[in-house]
Amino acid sequence: MRKFQRFLASVVALAVLYGVYRYSFRKDSEGNYLFLLPGEGGRSASDSEQQSSAVSSEREWSFVDPSRLANLTAFEYVIANDICKENGSFSELLGVILVTSYVGHDEIRAAHRQAISQQKLLSMGLLRIFSLASIPPTERFITQAAIEAEQRLHGDLIQGNFVEAYRNLTYKHLMSLQWATLHCRGAKYLLKMDDDIVYDPFYIQNYLSDLHQSDEARTHHHHHLLAGYVFRSKKVIRLQANKWYVSRDEFPGDIYPPYLSGWLYITNQRTARALAAESQKAGSFFWIDDTFITGILAQRLQIQPTALNRWYSSNSEFLDCCIRDMKRYSYQCDYYVGPNGGNGKLIMEFIQELERCYDNACYQRPSGKSLTATCVAEYKQQIQPDHGTAMISQMKLRK
Repeated sequence: MRKFQRFLASVVALAVLYGVYRYSFRKDSEGNYLFLLPGEGGRSASDSEQQSSAVSSEREWSFVDPSRLANLTAFEYVIANDICKENGSFSELLGVILVTSYVGHDEIRAAHRQAISQQKLLSMGLLRIFSLASIPPTERFITQAAIEAEQRLHGDLIQGNFVEAYRNLTYKHLMSLQWATLHCRGAKYLLKMDDDIVYDPFYIQNYLSDLHQSDEARTHHHHHLLAGYVFRSKKVIRLQANKWYVSRDEFPGDIYPPYLSGWLYITNQRTARALAAESQKAGSFFWIDDTFITGILAQRLQIQPTALNRWYSSNSEFLDCCIRDMKRYSYQCDYYVGPNGGNGKLIMEFIQELERCYDNACYQRPSGKSLTATCVAEYKQQIQPDHGTAMISQMKLRK
């Protein structure tokens, strides 16, 4: 009898211990226990935050309908691309370069490929994709057959079923972000840029590598990221004759929230998913894509932009002078991003000289030889956010 009592007491004790174990520890969304392993006592709060953030990130993606782009329903790809899935070695990329390109800009895309090949980018942990829309009825210089041949040759295009139009740029921008988050989830960062932009891929690769090491060192690294040229306190244009006129029905406020230039900016997977999800909420659309996506949507999500304004030049002539000085004096360029000024060759010349410069260790520009003091060129067009009237005159360039 005593043996049975001892046995019964043992069973009860084990049941109590199991109950304490079963209900004392929190579980994640998949039912896994979040108990501490030996030696992890000092990291419990951090680990819990990381787990919570990771689950939150997945929830952000779960609200994204891949058949929608903001208020555009029945979205689908005319040309789909699964390059990251088809090539397992690309699954853990440092970054994906998303180049929004007008469908008829085949020569500019060719210039980008000639300036730096996909193979070279892959060796740097980067992958480039060009985002296109459907050919508009007014286009006479490109055919769908030519676009499909370009894809068969290079394999670096995606194309949506919405028509190329200035007021459809928001759809192309969102398509790029959604594609990367769905088809290249292993990429650490996303680099969105326009096809008429000149950039320094070597500096940016180094920047992303340092950023990744910094993120890995953080206790809590599932953070949001929007970094680029930040516009602040930009007034809404109400002059109807202006190309950038916006009615109060489109945007009721007088000042836009801080936003990034669509020329080139850096984000990450979590942020891109959150922006895509936010864009699909009822009544959510604005035709100025960079203002809408990196400004209005980011403000709703309480995502603060990181300013990298010193990277950017608004004058392609400064980049011309950089090329000249890299050739003559092996001077490093003061800028990493700028417009091509309508010259596709500038993309090739800039990157080719940069590669030679990095290989041969170019020098910092002497303090008395700044670009603002030495660069004199024919000023062809002032590139400003408001896209003012073109001017042609001989003048000394200023920053």
